[in-house]
Order: sequence, then structure tokens, then C-alpha cells
Amino acid sequence: MQVVGLEFAHRDRTRDIVFLWAGDQRRSMLGLWGPITTYGSDFHKAHLAFAVSREELLTAGERLRTSGVLCEDFNGKRKDEPSVIGWMPSAQLYFPDPDGH
Repeated sequence: MQVVGLEFAHRDRTRDIVFLWAGDQRRSMLGLWGPITTYGSDFHKAHLAFAVSREELLTAGERLRTSGVLCEDFNGKRKDEPSVIGWMPSAQLYFPDPDGH
């Protein structure tokens, strides 16, 4: 949460779930289920994408690295600079969360 910059939205301890705001104007949410839930105990990888400004993207690699997060390009090669996928078109950094997603 602190590394990626998502804002805390809600926690339901009875359901073992945390919600984080993702995106501008609180229009999108990310729900994270804990290990005691059906979703949390059924491990699978997930891919999440966030839209950021060009300035944020250009500084993200260094900021993530100083927080102990290793970034990669589209092919899995260690890289702190954004890579470009021309057919989308887009520029991005890839990195795993602490659970390996």
C-alpha cells in the first residue's frame, strides 16, 4: 500500500478483506482477501495495471527500487526504466507484490 501509493478505503475484519482505492476520484477499488477466505486460500497470480502520469512512470523504477521492489520489463528482464509496447501503445514497469503477483 505504501510503496505503490494506494489509499486505504475499508477493512472488514469479519470477512478478512481490505479494500484500497485505485485510480483518480475514488472510482476504482482493489479488494484483497485474507488467507481464511475462499478467495485468499485459492492462490493464483493476478495482473493489475494502474494509469499514472508520464512523470510518475519515469521516476517509479527508482522509487520502487529504494523500497526494495525489483522491476522488470515485459520479458522479465531486470529493468528500472519503463519499457514500451508499441502496438498498445503503452509504457510500463512490471513488479511483483509481496505475495508474488
